[in-house]
Amino acid sequence: MLIDNYAYTNKLRNVHPGEKLAFALITMAIGFIPNLYVHLVIIFIIAVVLVFKAGIPARVFCKLLFLPFSFLFIGILTIVINPITEGDKAVMAFKVFNASVGITQESLRAGGLLFFRTFALISCFYFLSLTTSVVDLMMVLKRFGVPAIFLELMHLIYRFLFVLMETAERIYISQCSRLGYSSLKTSFYSLGMLTSSLFTKAYRDAEMLHVALEARGYDGELNVLEGEYCVSIKNIFLIMVTETMLLLLALNTGGSFR
Repeated sequence: MLIDNYAYTNKLRNVHPGEKLAFALITMAIGFIPNLYVHLVIIFIIAVVLVFKAGIPARVFCKLLFLPFSFLFIGILTIVINPITEGDKAVMAFKVFNASVGITQESLRAGGLLFFRTFALISCFYFLSLTTSVVDLMMVLKRFGVPAIFLELMHLIYRFLFVLMETAERIYISQCSRLGYSSLKTSFYSLGMLTSSLFTKAYRDAEMLHVALEARGYDGELNVLEGEYCVSIKNIFLIMVTETMLLLLALNTGGSFR
């Protein structure tokens, strides 16, 4: 619910969603260029825009940015630590059974590049989700000719994610108040009960939603009120300047960790 609240209350909510979508997608595309400097600049630009222009608290952005850190760390370990041979110049090496594994300078470069590239792309995603509501995003995608079935599925799945998260949190708090996670055995049992209850409730809510839609004359298309926005020449110019600078930076630096 936190992301959805900021999407409707941020200071950039009145900016045309097409402009925000274009900025996020183009910046994300440039972020795929294997260049450390570009990645760092993207993170800096997105942070400045979100904190100072959109009014998103810095602690909220940092908290969201580091949510996937544990998954990213495990993925980077598999890149940084590799089997090595006698000819490889290892920064650190150790034996695992009868094989030699270690960290080389090349693996460190690859792991560091993946780390900052991931954060750059995630920051672009957070810019779009924190400043643009799903209704506005659907409006833009609809005008681009995206099939209605995909838009409806996107909308329903997005809404159900928040419903399931809120339901899981309530069940978890209720279980904790009854010492449901006081030991390892009870934790596994409570987690199983939470998962089964969540699945049952999700299935029941989906059926109730379908019945409610049918009762209101659902004909295969969800109709929502769309906001009225004006295209800003100033914003388009700023987007073009920013993306051009990022491309020039990528072309002039031409590599990572130089």
